[in-house]
Amino acid sequence: MAARLIDFMLIEEPHPYGVLPHGNRFLRSSNSTVASTTHFITANIWGTILSFFDVSTLGKFIQVSRYHYVLGHQVELWRDLVLRKSIEISKVGPSWKDTFQLLSNNDNNVDSRNTYKPHQPIRMEGIYSDDIYRSHLCCSFAIPQAWLHQTTKRANDKVQLVKSVNVNDITPEQFFTQYEEKNQPVVIKQAGDGKACDKWKTWNHLVTQKSNKKLKSYRATSGAAPFPANFTLEAYLDYALSTQYLEESPLYLFDRNAFADNNEWEEDFFPEFYRKCPYWNPNLTHGHDLLQHLGKRKRPDHTWLIIGPKRSGSVFHIDPNATHAWNAVITGRKRWIFYPPGQPPPGIYPTADGDEVTLPLSVGEWIMQYWTEHMEQYRARPAGQRPFECTTYPGDVLFVPHGWWHSVINLDDTNIAITHNYISPSNLGNALKFFVEKQDQISGCRDRKETIKPEHMHNQLVKVLRTKEPRHLMKALEQRSFTCLAWKDNKHGSHAVEKKDLNCNSRSDSSENTNKKRRIITEPERVSNFTFSFL
Repeated sequence: MAARLIDFMLIEEPHPYGVLPHGNRFLRSSNSTVASTTHFITANIWGTILSFFDVSTLGKFIQVSRYHYVLGHQVELWRDLVLRKSIEISKVGPSWKDTFQLLSNNDNNVDSRNTYKPHQPIRMEGIYSDDIYRSHLCCSFAIPQAWLHQTTKRANDKVQLVKSVNVNDITPEQFFTQYEEKNQPVVIKQAGDGKACDKWKTWNHLVTQKSNKKLKSYRATSGAAPFPANFTLEAYLDYALSTQYLEESPLYLFDRNAFADNNEWEEDFFPEFYRKCPYWNPNLTHGHDLLQHLGKRKRPDHTWLIIGPKRSGSVFHIDPNATHAWNAVITGRKRWIFYPPGQPPPGIYPTADGDEVTLPLSVGEWIMQYWTEHMEQYRARPAGQRPFECTTYPGDVLFVPHGWWHSVINLDDTNIAITHNYISPSNLGNALKFFVEKQDQISGCRDRKETIKPEHMHNQLVKVLRTKEPRHLMKALEQRSFTCLAWKDNKHGSHAVEKKDLNCNSRSDSSENTNKKRRIITEPERVSNFTFSFL
């Protein structure tokens, strides 16, 4: 059954400070006491102004009026104050304001047990603001029941589901020819079911392992956060499970070093996974994961541990560097929405060269703004351009083909996954062209000294593949243009550049190329036309 926009509106909790949508002011009784909300400065502009305040100034601001009290307690303001401290987050409270106080007490060597009192929101009557309420709705929207149950597709259900197959019913050859070479997503059931799914059900196993104690912190971020945060694992798990007032775009633990630094976790998952899914085993001879030939430390970032709370996830994006990916769900459920290459979802506006993308801030905002239009795409678009959806469950592994737009939403309080990006013979030609023509968009290699830098990535990969995988390289070099609609060829001499760089081993880091640096992606932008009214 397809989810409707109204299904998301059944929020679990009212706004903690009593804010209501602006239209509700017309429904109040004539003798009610109402705080004035008519201001020349909107709540969004106030949010920008308040983002420059330090904690002392913000503390004075919230004492001015009821409206100022609400404005000064917006979750993102206190989150950013914490992140700007640039310290490891070793303890969290039930809100970001509480976390700020706990960390400040720790900085000042104050015994937080004697001084800390959790913040208790005061509900303010008569505060009406679409801007403020919109954020609450986007961070507390209901999860549709249609996403939570494994059901077969009904005849009148217009949602197009990603195909699924049991791991025992697919061979490596079938995976390569039916999905990877055709660049089609597929869910492989029970492919990741094993020790990790069993052991990682409780946080205690992750937190108490000896090797984890060597790690100082794990990196967590979101599209809305101004900086990444560094959490101890125990603190992040408290944040995900215990924080009462999460922000609109919750911080998502997305750590690239988790398995490099923790052999126990790696042993929990990968041996059994590679046995069940030999087509993703990099140690076999079928040419999978060609980037491995660059070396573990020299290749771009590739394997991540992902942990997130309910409603966290990723806004629409295309995976980096023209790579395929697999995503293995360990705990919790995830809802995926796919759009084919070259077919951006509603509300997603990439530039022609893919250098910049304008999009909503969070998955909640995209749902509230564009869900109705998204459902219309199943009817309006031609068959090959329609979106797909699916829910993945613990033990499922999803193949994410290169060039596909996709968004993911975590559906449970506890969500853990492992994901890996790779280049195989099926996308090698497009990846080589990407490394030549889209150097400004190459990611995962700029902030580590040992990684090959973007201007050298293409030549180094070609060089190593001449020895390791000459047959696959030769076929890729014959490709004259992008075969995936996610990318377009450079109109200014792309073939001349391709011939020069692919066949002559010439350097691609000339001053002419290195001076043409452009910004890869814009800051996420909010969509302004968002208004509604209901009780």
